[in-house]
Amino acid sequence: MLTIYVAARDIGNYKDNTERLKEVLIESDIILVESFREATTLFKALGIKKEKESLIEFSEHTKKSRDIDEIITKIVNCKIVTLISDCGTPVLEDPGKLLLEYCYSHNIKVKPIAGVSSITAAIMCLPFNFKEFYYAGLLPRDDRERERKLLYLKKLNVPIIILDTPYRLGKVLNAVKKIYSKDKEIALCLDLTTENEEIVLDSISSICSKYQDNKKREFVLIVS
Repeated sequence: MLTIYVAARDIGNYKDNTERLKEVLIESDIILVESFREATTLFKALGIKKEKESLIEFSEHTKKSRDIDEIITKIVNCKIVTLISDCGTPVLEDPGKLLLEYCYSHNIKVKPIAGVSSITAAIMCLPFNFKEFYYAGLLPRDDRERERKLLYLKKLNVPIIILDTPYRLGKVLNAVKKIYSKDKEIALCLDLTTENEEIVLDSISSICSKYQDNKKREFVLIVS
C-alpha cells in the first residue's frame, strides 16, 4: 500500500536534517523534488545515492491536470514516495497541495516527517506576541496588488509573517514602508541557520535603507 511522506528538510544548514528524513529518503521508491539540482546537492550532503530515474520534478511549473496525472501513474504502484522542497517544509509555498488533494480523495496514507521551517525558526527568536499571528506568505507580484494586500494586512491586530523570493526583498520592504508608519517595528530574518544568518529588529525605515539592496538572501519578514 502506497504511503506518501511529506518531509521537511534544512533551510540552509545540512546538519539540521534528521536521521528520520535520511532513513525515509533512502527507503523511498520515488522522491518528488522541487528541483533536481537542490535535491542532488542534499543527497550528496547526506551521503545518499539515488538514481535520477527515482526523482520526479514537482515544482511551481507542474500543471494541475496533465502533469499530476502523469506523476500519479508513476507512483501509484510504489510503496514509499517522499515529497521534499528545495528548503524547509513542503506544501506552504509549492504545489504539494495538489498531490495531497489526490491522496485524500483516493485514501492514500499521508505521513509527515517533521523538521525545519523558516517560519517557526523566525518566530522562536523574536519578542513579539505570537499567541495569534497571520501568515501572509508570498505577496502579489504586481506592485499595486502588493500594496492593496498590505493595506488589508494592516487592519489585522496580530503579527504578520511575510515570505518571498530573495530578488523581491527590496520591493517588499519598500511596499511595507509605504503602507505602514516608518517607525513601525519589524523583524527581518536573513539566511536563517547559515553562516550569514542575521536577525534584525528595528523600524521599517531603518531596515529598508540598510537591506533593500540585498537581492540574494533568503528572508522572513515579520511586522509586529
